[in-house]
Amino acid sequence: MQELLKVENLSKNNILNGISFSVYKGEMIAIMGPSGSGKSTLLYCVSGMDKTDGGEVRLKDTELTGLSEEEKSSLRLHRMGFVFQQMNVLSNLNVVDNIMFTARYARGKKHEKEIREKADKLLEEFGISDIADHMTNEVSGGQLQRACILRSMMMDPEILFADEPTGALNQRAAGTVIDSFLKINREGATILMVTHDSKVALKCDRVLYILDGELRGELALGKYEPSKEEERQKKINGWLNSFGW
Repeated sequence: MQELLKVENLSKNNILNGISFSVYKGEMIAIMGPSGSGKSTLLYCVSGMDKTDGGEVRLKDTELTGLSEEEKSSLRLHRMGFVFQQMNVLSNLNVVDNIMFTARYARGKKHEKEIREKADKLLEEFGISDIADHMTNEVSGGQLQRACILRSMMMDPEILFADEPTGALNQRAAGTVIDSFLKINREGATILMVTHDSKVALKCDRVLYILDGELRGELALGKYEPSKEEERQKKINGWLNSFGW
């Protein structure tokens, strides 16, 4: 497998303490741990949104920690995608305009036609084309989060970062959202996701456990198959229990 992201001895104040791991192309990885363990801080440091005190983060041939803030911003815009628990949509724009917003900013008006065509294709593929012209307060939380996933995919990112993407949703909506992540992962997207939900994590290829700013364990599950969900649930529950989860 091709190594896409390499994190080496990453440190941040007293929050992260020498964390190292790799992400390979096409993987979907969950980061778990108790509140305050450093999960979200790790995600922000790895993606260049937060400064680090030491260590290296390499996306293919690009070392992130040595870049200027402008260079990091450009890299996030063109090579990364982001999905957050708080959906960060613009309430004065409809759903499809929110989906196209980042791509419009990155590519400019001369690409408007192909940007709209791609947005329409994604909306159709993910079964929410009927809400394209709705305002953001007229759709459900699950629909809106799926729209945010589509927004994150508009620039064909090399890696997608997700911070508790189902945390604000009910169980049914969370299920549709994680199914959307599974879909884009099967189509080749690489995903690094923070979650507190073992039902989300069990659908990932690997799970990393962070405690007190240190990487304490890693569980390899392989690609998700619905027929083996119960077996995976038992495996991850036993593993999490070993950390006092």
